[in-house]
Amino acid sequence: MTHSNISKIDFAMLSHQGIERENNDDKVFASAEMGLWILSDGVGGLAQGEQASQFVVDEVSKSIGKGLNLDTAVHSAHSVIKAYNRHETEDRGATVVTLLNKGLSYDIAWVGDSRAYLWNSQKQTLSQLTEDHTLVQKLVNAGLLSVEDAKTHPKRHVITQCLGIEDQHQLNIGLLQRKWKFGETILMVSDGLYDELSDAEIGACLASSSNNQSKAERLIEYACKKGGKDNLSLILINSPVKEPELKAGSEMANKFSDWLNIFRKR
Repeated sequence: MTHSNISKIDFAMLSHQGIERENNDDKVFASAEMGLWILSDGVGGLAQGEQASQFVVDEVSKSIGKGLNLDTAVHSAHSVIKAYNRHETEDRGATVVTLLNKGLSYDIAWVGDSRAYLWNSQKQTLSQLTEDHTLVQKLVNAGLLSVEDAKTHPKRHVITQCLGIEDQHQLNIGLLQRKWKFGETILMVSDGLYDELSDAEIGACLASSSNNQSKAERLIEYACKKGGKDNLSLILINSPVKEPELKAGSEMANKFSDWLNIFRKR
């Protein structure tokens, strides 16, 4: 893939407090110039969740602006929230999922249960890229709980990793690196959205329009209709690759076909 096959990234983001919540503890951030997108969810049940998620957005974006990588940036946000917590009577915490564009590729980092999905518009398929840092995910990985049962488990929202909360374990940041491919879109969401919508319902919304803003609005509207019990936030980021990459075998086959046609005309 060459840089000539790369275009400006198209994206959309929305955050909604939901139907049953008075406050919105989610924060979203986007900067195409920095190539950075952030979604952070203030942890429910802890004081000042909204402040914690704002700390995450501010610190991660500041760190990336200094030229640091995502892993270091997220660790920095963790340290900032911990420093504030030491002077408060109650802790604050947040989850995060963030994407950093690197031209021909991108990095994703996450902590907690905010997710990143991959939507393939050509195959019309949705796949989860991140793995939740939750108790039920540990049970699934250990073979003690099925994926289907995990979706309705009473402790499905118990997270095992959280920015700002100190315990005996070191923060374990999820990290992945991928190449951009034609026809793909990254969907980053807070748990309030995927709790309301199944993968099939999310996929149907993504397939309903070619416009990212329309897709985002449709997802939020549908999640609210399904209940909207929590804050709802999402970011959609289209691959900048303009055309599919030709495989070497296909290119040689095309050349052979051209030579054969020329030979037949003689």
